[in-house]
Amino acid sequence: MPILRILRATSIVLLVAIGAPAAAQTIAGFENYRSPAGRMEGGTLLLSLEATEVAWRPWGEDGLEVRVNAFAAGGSAPRVPGPLIRVTAGTPVHVTVRNSLVKPLIIRGLRDRGQAPGTDQMQPAFRGDSLAIAPGETGEVRFTPNTPGTFFYYGRAIGDNDLVPPVFFGAERGDGPFVGVLVVDPPGTVALADEEIFLITKWMDRSIRASWDPEIKVMINGRSWPYTQRLSYTVGDSVRWRVINASGAYHPMHLHGFFFRVDARGDQSRETAFPPDNRRLAVTEQLLPAETMRVTWVPTEPGNWIFHCHLMRHMSRLQASPGAAGAHAHEDSVADSGDAMGGMVVGITVKQRPGALVAPEAPRRRLHLYTSATPNFFGNAPAFSFILQDGSAPPALDSLRVPGSPIILTRGEPSEIVVHNRLAFPIGVHWHGLELESFFDGVPDWSGSPGGVRPAVAPGDSFVVRMTPPRAGTFMYHVHSESGHELSQGLHGPFLVMEPGQRPDPETDRFFMLASLGGDIDPDPTVNGVAQPPPMELHARTQYRFRFAHISPNDIKVVSLLSGEQLAPWRVVAKDGADLPFEQARVTAAPLTLGVGETYDALWSPRTAGDYILRVTTRFPTPPPPFRAVAARPPHSVEIPIRVR
Repeated sequence: MPILRILRATSIVLLVAIGAPAAAQTIAGFENYRSPAGRMEGGTLLLSLEATEVAWRPWGEDGLEVRVNAFAAGGSAPRVPGPLIRVTAGTPVHVTVRNSLVKPLIIRGLRDRGQAPGTDQMQPAFRGDSLAIAPGETGEVRFTPNTPGTFFYYGRAIGDNDLVPPVFFGAERGDGPFVGVLVVDPPGTVALADEEIFLITKWMDRSIRASWDPEIKVMINGRSWPYTQRLSYTVGDSVRWRVINASGAYHPMHLHGFFFRVDARGDQSRETAFPPDNRRLAVTEQLLPAETMRVTWVPTEPGNWIFHCHLMRHMSRLQASPGAAGAHAHEDSVADSGDAMGGMVVGITVKQRPGALVAPEAPRRRLHLYTSATPNFFGNAPAFSFILQDGSAPPALDSLRVPGSPIILTRGEPSEIVVHNRLAFPIGVHWHGLELESFFDGVPDWSGSPGGVRPAVAPGDSFVVRMTPPRAGTFMYHVHSESGHELSQGLHGPFLVMEPGQRPDPETDRFFMLASLGGDIDPDPTVNGVAQPPPMELHARTQYRFRFAHISPNDIKVVSLLSGEQLAPWRVVAKDGADLPFEQARVTAAPLTLGVGETYDALWSPRTAGDYILRVTTRFPTPPPPFRAVAARPPHSVEIPIRVR
């Protein structure tokens, strides 16, 4: 067989057959990455794996059962995703793998990561490290990882018609979750038992259209909301997470209610740990394919919270079990929001410490925020708006303002926002990046606490949101857990928190809401609600603060300031409403890349008069060829002319 000759040429070793293929009726367990696999013997980590076919239920017992390939460790039951290999740098590792599949097997990623250049793409990162095993045979690999970091390894079953070992992006059907984690700790450190590891994987099947159109199914640790693992902490705990993107897609990961500290970023070649004084705070951090991050955070408010990918494709009903009711609810204009989330969402419950005191209520500033609808604005679909009341009367029912009214509060000032829902369907409103009580966070049927969660705001009803912002910065607000396209139909807006005694100067303080507007799944990009913003006139030797907030459903924005064809320097000073560390806040001419849910502040002082361009380029998600007939959309740029006098 030609394929076996290729496998032998790329393999580390190919040994003797010792078993027959396992039955596919085995139900896979789920891996939460709390215990490493293998055993230490004579200073070497010994690990025995078996590759086998299993039945997998990522959507619970009543969801679709799919057949996938999985790893079983040390004679235990197979689990999805694969087991955790964790060692201290410099520790020899000896892995044996029995191939109980009916196809030849390639395994990649079991090696020291210092051997390849850094990359954000899979193929170069894994080139040259294949372990190839024929059906029914056993292979082994020995390596000594010396490069600390957070990595993954994966398996791929090869068909007779494959001419070369497959790359990671080509995985589908049974190989989607066929992935495990490799963590290499620096010498002298101790692995923390309470550290959580989240492995992001994907799954699709060519024969099940709902598994890839309109979106491939993505999971965290092998499960899809509401069946993902639930985490429990106590106020004041130190929380440590590792997040690994092994899905081949881009994910902006967002934490509700709290800032996390980014301790390290990496890919499949190396990991960069930041010095303590150079660790930025964030509420959203984007992970490109094969990238990883280590974060630390401290819960300060009790209640229910979530950690999720901010792409609508990855955390909505589009991720429902294929064939389940609501799997294509994106085509509905309205629906209840109780089960509108799906996919890459992890639930978190924070308990209050015993004896904690509740501060007394203080006088509050009150704002009234109304929803409105403008019929037939996007063809047959309406536009929606959030509009603050200005004066004694509410805004008209068909008022239009996209993005919504800017909400401006003061750091440390207790405030109330009364949300009036005048739409025909219930809504939740999330105060993105703001630290507040869980009950007001805005996730319908989840925010609050066990036994006392907040439902969506019903049509004709209102809800009082209380908050006392602890920091000044650039934030936003938007509808949450929507069942259709309400976000891109206009339900989002800017949110600024100012220092006491300060107000934004409309001349020098400029806000840019980077979004997409339309009534379908792939709306067109806009800046501040329009496809072509008007020119700007600025003054030389004046400092301007540009505030960028990205809240489109599914894409990436790249923002550049140009003088002619050259990038103009500016100073990026804040991310997600938190000041950047000194080392990251220096003057640079680099463009800004914003994932969905990220905000950035940049200071610019044009030295001389002249013409400039602020360019916002949208990079759209790529459909999974050859399964979707729609071609990938090319990048789209919006250019705002700037005349400096």
